[in-house]
Amino acid sequence: MNLDQLFPKKGGELMTRLAVCVVVALAVLYAAESLLEGKDIPLWNRYGPWIRDNKVQAVAVLAAVLYGASLALWPEEKKGPDGYEACT
Repeated sequence: MNLDQLFPKKGGELMTRLAVCVVVALAVLYAAESLLEGKDIPLWNRYGPWIRDNKVQAVAVLAAVLYGASLALWPEEKKGPDGYEACT
């Protein structure tokens, strides 16, 4: 049995993109919490308590939004099953 059969490289780009989105979401939420805490900003006053109480869900929501935005800005390359690009 080959390691490529157990761990295919096909999803590597997808997982890297998702991991980057999660790290950026963590950084954005940490920065927002530390910079906006105690300030009279209506949007933070409304959603800040929910973000503090539900950090995992907040990171997941923001990471999903960032992932969708990254797909819109930098679409994935379409390749065939053997890794070759299809002729157009």
